[in-house]
Parts: sequence; C-alpha cells; structure tokens
Amino acid sequence: MTRIHFAVDHGGYELGRKLEQRALDGGFEVVWHGADEVDPGDDYPAYAIAVAKAVVQDQDAGIDAFAVLVVDEALAGVVAANKVNGARAVTTTSPRAAATARAVVDANVLVIDGVAYEGSAWLNIYAFVTTGMDQTVERGRQILQIEEYENAGTIEGWAVQLEPEQILRTY
Repeated sequence: MTRIHFAVDHGGYELGRKLEQRALDGGFEVVWHGADEVDPGDDYPAYAIAVAKAVVQDQDAGIDAFAVLVVDEALAGVVAANKVNGARAVTTTSPRAAATARAVVDANVLVIDGVAYEGSAWLNIYAFVTTGMDQTVERGRQILQIEEYENAGTIEGWAVQLEPEQILRTY
C-alpha cells in the first residue's frame, strides 16, 4: 500500500485536510504531519522539512511513500523541502506535469498552493503517486549525478562511466 505523508501550514490547512480525506478514501495509507487545528503562526519551513524527512526515511527503508505539502506559497515550500538530503520536491500545474516530475526526476514531494482547487489538486496528487520513474539508463544516470552533488558537492560525472546494468541496479 502506498503511504502519503501530508503536511500543511496555516495557508494550506483546510485544503490539506480535504486532500488527506480523499487519500484515505482512495485506499492510501496516510500519515499526518500537520497541526491538529489551524494556527495562523504555523509557518511552512518546519512542515516542509518534517514531511520531506519522513518520505526520504520511508523510501530509504524500501517503503512506497510520497509526501504532499500544502502551503500558502508552493514555491517557498519547494525551496524548504529541497533542503532535505534525498528530497526532490516540485510543484505542478497539471496531472501531466505531476506524472512527468515523477517519471523524469523521481520527485518524491509534491507541493501544492493552499488556494488550489480541491479537484485539481487531487488529480495532481493521484498522478504523482501512481506514476513511476522512467527505468532507463539515462534517467538513472541523471539522478545519480544529482545525488552525487547533493552528497559530495561534486559532479565529476562518474555515473557516466558506469555500465548500463550498474546504473539500473543502483537506481
């Protein structure tokens, strides 16, 4: 069963709760990382980091997991979530873009504006969590290069020298 970690700030609370219920109704396992009630003092950085850390930890453990962050300003949430090593946060404008983010960069955190229309937001989430990464040598090599920079601060291109089988096994 796919697990979806949800987090919200004050600007995404109402929509986040509605999307959480849709996910539960859709048969997904849901973990809530937001406050129990809306609080105007809830700022996005703490929630972005918490939800990104949770999904990275789950994925490292082999759990099929994703994160959804619903905040007042989606682009700000993307920046904060991407500070977590292993998080690849994106915001999207359509289900096609959500699926592409998964297929191309193996995104694992979807950030949604708190003022988004619930139906559209749900379609983006559903496309995001039901699309896999393209299992190609090129995509695997590109992700390994991103991870190299993230972990070592270099991008020397060692992944280019790997045999295709090594890349596909690694990623």
